[in-house]
Parts: sequence; C-alpha cells; structure tokens
Amino acid sequence: MNRMLRLSRNAVLTAMSILVSVHTVHAQAFVAPSLGVTLANESGEGRADFGAAFGWISPRDPIGVELDVVYAPSFFGGAAVYGGNSVTTIMGNVIFAGGGEGRYGFYRRRGSFVRPYVSGGAGMMHEVVTTAIPGQRVSNDDFGVNLGAGVMALSWRSVGIRGDVRYFRNLVNNADATNVNFGAFHFWRASIGLVLGF
Repeated sequence: MNRMLRLSRNAVLTAMSILVSVHTVHAQAFVAPSLGVTLANESGEGRADFGAAFGWISPRDPIGVELDVVYAPSFFGGAAVYGGNSVTTIMGNVIFAGGGEGRYGFYRRRGSFVRPYVSGGAGMMHEVVTTAIPGQRVSNDDFGVNLGAGVMALSWRSVGIRGDVRYFRNLVNNADATNVNFGAFHFWRASIGLVLGF
C-alpha cells in the first residue's frame, strides 16, 4: 500500500512539474494583433492598416524577439481595387523591455503588469502600385528597417493591450515610372491592439 502511495505521489509530482515547466515556457510567448494608421507619408497619410506581432520575451529579462507583420491596403490611393496599391512589411525585431519584476513588467496593480519597450530590426518591404495604365501594376520587394516604442499592459490572465508607434524605411533605391522614390520611401505607424500571452 505504501509503495502504491509513493508511486502515485511521484506520478502526480512528475506530472505537475511537467505542466509547470510547459506553462513557464509558453508564458513568455505572445501574439499581438493590431489595427493601425499610417502617418507622415503623403500617399498613405491617415489610411488604416492591419498588423500582428508574434514574439517571445522573458518575464524577468529585458531582451526578447518578435516577428512583426503589417499589411496596408490602398496605401497609395483607393482608386484601384482594394489592396491594389498596398504596402506589406515583414520585420524581424529585437525587443528591449523595461521592468523585470513580476511576470510581465515592473508595475503591478490588482494583478496587472505594465511594461514599456523599444524594438527595432530589419526585413522586407513589399510595395504594390497600380498605375494609370489599365491592368499595369508595379511591385517591389526591398530591404527595409523599422524602429518603434510602445507599452504592453497585461492582466494576470495573460490578456491585455499594446500601444505602439513605429517608423519604417526602405533602404533600396528602386525608383521607377510610378514616380514613387522607393529608395526614400518611409512612413510612421501608430497602432493599438490585443496581447495574448502563452
């Protein structure tokens, strides 16, 4: 009987340790869908865009990583088919977050955590422009960079909000007949969205 109790206890403890380990690993990952607006660009000023960040950051250490994807349909005007003039960015970023106390940040009140951060990195910028000639579209896939700052606020249930302001710039000189100087193409994005922690 004692042997059975010991085996049962060991089995429970082992299962609990595995669950705790898995929870700890997944608690550091997050998904952050967002809705944003383009700023400081003559063509895209005030136009809406959609984004999502897939990342990992330690609850206690300041460094993390994320994959940031943004799609801005009708960026260069709404005359074309929806999405016919668009900008898509895919950036791999490094995150430097403030705080380090508690699960997600430096400030805790009623089970919530607030963590400011800066992030930046590089990746691809895909621009599509529909010209005045029917059926003609020009697209570019160029190297670009981004730099941003924001705040993540999460509850103890790992659900919260994230506000972010980010600068994007294309580094490749790829001007063409569309008169869009892609080598100097840049814009700001302000966004807000959910944060789902795992």
